[in-house]
Amino acid sequence: MPDLGDLFAAGGDRGAQHMQQLLEDPRVGQITCNAHDRITFVDPSGPKRLERVFAGPEQYIAWLNQLMALTDVGFTDVLRTNCSVVEGSFLGSRTPVTGSIHICTPEITRGEPTLTVRKQPHSIITLDHMYEQGMMSADMRVFLEQAVRGRSNILISGGSGAGKTTLTRALSQFVDPAHRLVTVEEIDELHVGDRLPDVVALTTVRRRDSDGRLIRETSLDDLVRESLRMRADRVWVGETRGKEAYALVKACNSGHDGSITTIHADDGRQAFRQVVTYVMESGLSEQPAREQVAWAFDLVVQINRVEMGRRAITEITELEGVIEGGSNQRQNRLYVYDQAHRQFRQETRPTQKFIYKWQRYGVNYDGIQGRL
Repeated sequence: MPDLGDLFAAGGDRGAQHMQQLLEDPRVGQITCNAHDRITFVDPSGPKRLERVFAGPEQYIAWLNQLMALTDVGFTDVLRTNCSVVEGSFLGSRTPVTGSIHICTPEITRGEPTLTVRKQPHSIITLDHMYEQGMMSADMRVFLEQAVRGRSNILISGGSGAGKTTLTRALSQFVDPAHRLVTVEEIDELHVGDRLPDVVALTTVRRRDSDGRLIRETSLDDLVRESLRMRADRVWVGETRGKEAYALVKACNSGHDGSITTIHADDGRQAFRQVVTYVMESGLSEQPAREQVAWAFDLVVQINRVEMGRRAITEITELEGVIEGGSNQRQNRLYVYDQAHRQFRQETRPTQKFIYKWQRYGVNYDGIQGRL
């Protein structure tokens, strides 16, 4: 990677070469381009801005076309897509880069296209790595391992870029290899088939005609419902943000223990409310939606950015299958991160009902206390 103290030379090919270097640099996790001369990337030390990468918009657009050819988006000309948004995943047959792209076309930007690249690391990040980075305490790390082995249904909650997908991938290390796991995503990001033998990875499909009209779609909701017919032991949804939540809740309530999804929320209570809202989008009224969600999930794992360059699991909360006062779900905070003192602490132990569920799957909570 070139010295950032030197301004990049202008020129189309030269600009494309510099951008390719950024893409292939394992330290770079995110790249954003708001225009040909407004490019930033994020590495372990934080965000950085680049200037004079491209000579002008034409060279920038030419590079975007090259970039799209490395993905599964199905387009090679960003100005002729007849779409407002283009998104897809890098193809392993065309590039060693793993991750996804999101492009807003001039149709909605009223100017140059914008680009967001989310990269995934080539090496697998484990819970041990996350513990060593200070993202959790030793007892939280053991608890999460046993939660997967004990087939808890888990909501992983946090903001954009907090590390939800990374944590989900790390948890896959503890899935029983004999289990059939179906993953459902809009963009192929989990890649848990790299470490498990019986994985079916499903991604959504949108097909448009030459005028940009949607002619065929297979949505997250469709895919989650299909996964229930595929003899899955566990169903993992990369990110829940719509009515597919109801299909996932039904999976959790019908024997697919050990299911996981991520969701955008600031804490456990908001995560629960958010899932209820999504379930209601399927047509279910509020009270039945709250009851279904309360029965479906066992844990919320909250992950946040707690300071510049550092993420932490700030809360692990047991969700009890009880609705209090007609609207609030009873929650049992097991672990928290004390921001003021920068330390993790255990607040309480799980309920007996939670412990019994682990026991059904061969995990003895009291037996692991010596490891906590």
